[in-house]
Amino acid sequence: MKYLKIIALLGLLIASRQAAGQTIEDLEYYFSRIAVEPAESEMLIYNDSLTSSLLFYLQSLDDVIETDIPEVKYLGQIVPSDSLLKIFSWNIPLTADKNLYNCIIHNGKTGDNILLQSSEGMESLDNETIINSDKWYGSLYYDIEPVAKSGDMTYILLGYDPGNVSANSKVVEILHFDGQGKPLFGKMIIRVNEKMLSRMIFRYSPLATMMLRFMNDRTGIIFDHLSPASPEYKGQYRYYGPDFSYDLLQINEGELILMEDFDFKYTDGQSLQP
Repeated sequence: MKYLKIIALLGLLIASRQAAGQTIEDLEYYFSRIAVEPAESEMLIYNDSLTSSLLFYLQSLDDVIETDIPEVKYLGQIVPSDSLLKIFSWNIPLTADKNLYNCIIHNGKTGDNILLQSSEGMESLDNETIINSDKWYGSLYYDIEPVAKSGDMTYILLGYDPGNVSANSKVVEILHFDGQGKPLFGKMIIRVNEKMLSRMIFRYSPLATMMLRFMNDRTGIIFDHLSPASPEYKGQYRYYGPDFSYDLLQINEGELILMEDFDFKYTDGQSLQP
């Protein structure tokens, strides 16, 4: 009986690895087809197949967060330090200024895999609105950190929207969950001078590169200060770019507090290089 159990476990392990390998092959195939497909209708069909394949695989896993999914080109995967959720995100470039953004949030507490899709991007996103999953705007999320260490599932997301020919966008987003475990985007915990914001949005020239990243010790977010190339371009974000100064959002007791003109190289003799 003991050997039968061992054989059964080995069979399950082999089947699981085979399923993972097949899923990765499927995802790579769908992404490769999307990359060369000129017709929007065909791209959307491939994306539907890609989404279904990934969701089916995630639903078959006993532990999504702890299961290693090898890197697949074009598929972003992030896990916070408290290991209570996992986020997958990718985009489908439909036209020069339009993307279909896809996001799957695995809630480790409920076991739900929540699919979000949108082609809006951040062009009309504001700093104050709290957004539920049905109104998600669309973004590629590339880093995540809990706001506090209490396990209340409130997180800082760093996101990117390359989807507009006139301006790129980045965001410091606050992700939390309602009583049913559904995601909410935006929470009034970002302090900018005397005003509270639910997120911070940065828009800048598609020809520029903006730094927005956590410090090495994860206690703050350092970013380029953006300015117009000339005063007459104020408010025209296609002309905005880094001006060689830096700002910091310090994470402190459940809030993010803006510190402008921050010298991130040295504080009290210690390097705070991002």
